[in-house]
Amino acid sequence: MRLYNEANTRNNILNICLIGFLMQLLIFRHGIAEDRGPDGTDDSRRLTDEGKSKTREAAVGLSCIAPRPDVILNSPLVRAMQTAEIVGDVFDVKPRVCSALGMGPLEDVLRELRKMEEEVVMVIGHEPQLSSLAEILCTGVQPTGFIQMKKAGCIAVETPINEGKARVGKLLWIATPAMLRAMAGR
Repeated sequence: MRLYNEANTRNNILNICLIGFLMQLLIFRHGIAEDRGPDGTDDSRRLTDEGKSKTREAAVGLSCIAPRPDVILNSPLVRAMQTAEIVGDVFDVKPRVCSALGMGPLEDVLRELRKMEEEVVMVIGHEPQLSSLAEILCTGVQPTGFIQMKKAGCIAVETPINEGKARVGKLLWIATPAMLRAMAGR
C-alpha cells in the first residue's frame, strides 16, 4: 500500500509539472445584432441599439463576478468587434482581433489559445463555435451541443495550458445575459 501511495504522489507531482498554469477563459457571445448587414452579408451585421445597451449591462454585471481579463480576443466580424469594444471599455482592456474566432475551424481557436501566456483570457465570438469551445475544453472530446450560449451571455472555464497543449479543464459557471444584467443592477 505504501508503494502505491508514493507512486501516486510522484505521478501527481509529475502531472502538476506537465500541466503548468491554469488559464481562466471567459467565453462571451456577441450581443443582439441586425438580421442583415448593410451590404446584405452576415459579416457586416451590426449590433442593434438594444443589443448595444444590453451588452453594456451584461458586461457591467460580468465585471462584478469575473476577474479583469489580461487580454480580450474577438472575431473580426462587425458585431463581435462592437461587442468587444463595449466589453473592453467596461474592463478597461483594449481588444485584439483574432481571425480564428471568425467562425473558422475550432482547431484554429484552440491553437491560438495554446499560445497564450495570460492567466485570464476573454474570447468574444459566435455560435456554435463558442459553445463547442467550452464543451471541448471541459470534456476533451468532440462537442455534442449540450451547451448553447445566448447573445451577451458568458461561460467561464478553467483550463490547464502549457507547452502548446490543452488538457481537460472544468466549467466554472455559465451566466445568461439576464443574469449578468441583473448583477449590474446591484
